Formats: sequence, C-alpha cells, structure tokens
Amino acid sequence: MKQFLTALLIVLTGFSLGMAQPVLTPLNMALGGGGSTYVTDFNANFYNPANLLILEHERGLSVGIGVAGIYSDQLINYTSFSTQISSIKDHFDVYKPGNFKIDNTLREQIINDNYPGRNTLSDNRVRSDITIAGVKWHRNDRSYAIALRSRSSTSFRVGLGWYDLDYKTNSSNDNIVDRSLIYRRQSMYEISFGYSESFQFLTGLTSRLDNFIIGIAPKVVIGTEYENAVWKNVYSSLDGSATARRIQSFNYSATGEHTSAISRYLTGNSVTSSNQVFSKDPFDINGIGAGLDIGVTYLVSLGSDLSAIRRDGQPTRRSLRLSFSMTDIGLVSYSSNDISISSPVDSTQNITVPVTTATESFGGSKGQYLHFIDMFAESDPFNSNTENNKNKFSVLLPMALHSGALLEINRLKLMADISVGLTNNAFNSTKLKSSFGMELRPISFLPIRGGIRFEAQRPDFISFGTAIETERFNISIATILKPNSLSERPSLTGAVVSALRIHF
Repeated sequence: MKQFLTALLIVLTGFSLGMAQPVLTPLNMALGGGGSTYVTDFNANFYNPANLLILEHERGLSVGIGVAGIYSDQLINYTSFSTQISSIKDHFDVYKPGNFKIDNTLREQIINDNYPGRNTLSDNRVRSDITIAGVKWHRNDRSYAIALRSRSSTSFRVGLGWYDLDYKTNSSNDNIVDRSLIYRRQSMYEISFGYSESFQFLTGLTSRLDNFIIGIAPKVVIGTEYENAVWKNVYSSLDGSATARRIQSFNYSATGEHTSAISRYLTGNSVTSSNQVFSKDPFDINGIGAGLDIGVTYLVSLGSDLSAIRRDGQPTRRSLRLSFSMTDIGLVSYSSNDISISSPVDSTQNITVPVTTATESFGGSKGQYLHFIDMFAESDPFNSNTENNKNKFSVLLPMALHSGALLEINRLKLMADISVGLTNNAFNSTKLKSSFGMELRPISFLPIRGGIRFEAQRPDFISFGTAIETERFNISIATILKPNSLSERPSLTGAVVSALRIHF
C-alpha cells in the first residue's frame, strides 16, 4: 500500500515529476501514445482542436480537473517497482552525489538496453504533464474549450564511450568512441483557447454522410526553467595508429537557476557550490511566449450513424475518422538571467582515447550535467575557448506533425497514428513515431484499452488502460511498460490519471 501511495503521489504532483507527445492523457497513452483522432475533450486543444466538435456524450458541457501523467525512459529502467519509483524521484530532485552510482552489472545493462545496432548515442526522455483544469462546451455546429496545463520534459543523449571505450562502427562505417553528452530541459505553463466548427465547403465529398471539421487553439505560454547543452565529442580511429582524431563542439544556453549555477562555476566556484542555487520552485518564471495548435478531421458516418449531420449533440457510434494536426507553432522569449556559450568545431589529431569510464548513470537531474563533466570528462567544454555572453534569446516551441485514422464500430475502436517532431528539443525528436491502439467495451461504461508505440521501427513501449465512463462523470487511468529484454519482465515507465471529468 505504501508503494502504491508513493506512485500515486508522484503521478498527481506533475509539477515536480513524460516523450515526444502533444499530451499525456489516460485516453491516448493507453492506446500507444497516439490520439490525433481520438482525444475529443478539452485536451484536444493541445493535440487536434478539430476533434472538439466530435461528441462522445450527449451532454453539451464537460468540466475536468487533475489530468496528470508521467513518462520516464532513463538509461536504466528497473523491473523492481520500488527501485523504479526511487529512480524517477531522483531524476526530479536536485542532483545528489551517489544517487546514480553503478557497478559492472548495471554498466552492461546500460550498454545493452540503450545502444542497439550501430547506435552510439542513447535516446532518453522524462516528461510530466498536468492539465490543471479544462472546460468544453458545444453549441449548434461549433465547439469551444479552455484548458490550463503545466508540462516539463528532459531529454538526454549519452555517448556509448562514457561506458565502453572500445571502438564501435557507427551507421557511417566509421570506427569511433563517442563521448558526446547532449542534454535538454524545459518547463512551461499554457492556457489554451480552442474553437472547432464544420467546414461546409469540403463537406459532402462522398456519397456517405460526412463532416469536414477544422479547429484552432491559440495559447499563451509562460516559460519557467530552460537548459540546452550540446557537447559533441567523438574520437575517430586512425588506421594503423594507436592514437585518434578528436572532433568536438559545444553549445550551451540556459536561463534562471541554470544560468546562476554556470555563472558561479565560470567565476571559480566548485561544482558543489555552484549547484547549491538549485531549488524545486515550479514558479521560477523566466519567459513569455505564444503558440498555436491547429488541426482538421474528416468524419465519415457508417451505417445508421447520423452524428455527421446532427447538430443537436448526437454522439458518434459508427464512423471513420481521418485527422491531421500541427502542434506547438510559436516560440518563447527568455529575458531573465540568460546565458549563451558557444565553441566552434575543433579537430585535434594524434590524441589518446580516454582510459576511464563513468561510474554513474546519467539521470538528468538538476545539476548533474556539470557534475558528470567535472567527474568523468577528459576536458571541460565550459572552459575550452568558449565565448560567454548574457543575452536574451528565443526558443521555438516543440513543433510537430501528427496524422491518424480511427475506425469506430459500436463498442470497438481501432486506431493508428504517426507523429514526427520538426526540431530536436526537450519534448520532441525528429524520429518518426507510430502508434497502434484498440479499445473494446465489454460493458458500455467500462472501456479496456491497449496499444503499442514504435520509434524508428523499433518497439518503444506497450500500454494499457481503463476507465469508468458514465453519462455524468469519467475517471480514467493508463500504465506504460517498456520491455527491457525478452528474458526480463517489462519496467513500469509511465502512468496517467484523469481525476474527474463531469458532464452537464
């Protein structure tokens, strides 16, 4: 019971605890992370606002609070529930020496689980979402929604060379030791205003009853913490030589507490002293911005379903939906205690490859990036002919494209989605992701959902979920599991809870 309460507390406190995903809700995460056709409540503001016009209930007004989710895919995902929860908590704490210590067994696990094929960089992400409150209402052939949410995400890519000093042939057939360390962290608050209506000009394209829907959701964005560190550091083998060629570059930008820590370090303070500035304040506001989410959905009724032409709140029962959306169009301008550091590409010949590996896992907690470099790096990129300028800067929101299809036949729904980020950032990567899910209702108020997500054609995670959905209220939950290997049971890497949604 104590472990369960701890896990529930972590999920419900999304400010302190993620995935390249527009929203984390129990609906779409239970279906493999997709949902460009499926999410129809006020969370559609952040995924595909066209879906606001699609009704799942005959009620014209719905209010929700406390939709909270977390996703954590770290270098080490533990099969032990209590150890995994502790590891997730360590990520969101300020870095403490000793929290990420590893032995040879865990080192081998890191190597085996994070560097498949010819990959020399891991791909890890931790994200949390909480829709604090939202409301959606429907009038005639238009729907409206307002939603307030907080989201944060950390992505990190750790070179294999931190844990294995043997040369490895990469996808370009080069023999390298990759000691790169790329780390991105971003948090923000958003208030979104959604609008959706039928677009009559394109409705009636087929002989069936259909409806072409467009939606738009402008939003105000308040930026809190931000850190972006890209250290590319690669050793290439020189044929017939015991030495190597080293190519490295470094770019760093940050705001708020991260700037304070780096500034103290650059003026001669120790890493420990520099990291003392970090706190857990979720309201450390450092920027302001604006964004836009847009989408279209084509709804084709099947059989006797009249929802495509009824304007009086007729819910869908038998239909085919096709959707396309673009999320997070916009930017955040940071103007509070900012710092930018850059070092151009540098190539050094006849250099010796490092002889020691890292003795801790990189977990991405606040302050670990600086500590990790100080403890295990062969040089310090912060002090290597870098330029240090305090300037205001702007950052694009994690813009991404999504499309999907959903077939609904009474109590069965089949769904498929694809998604791709347009930039690498804390929330997204440019790798193509595909999701497949199914919902079955053995009892009308009790859906059973399951799904799987693929990233770059490799299975990423599987998910399951259920809910209690009545005419008056909904309560939903989903869990996300990541297979470590064929011989081990999967690790719990995510959970999403919808506390309450009421229909009037």
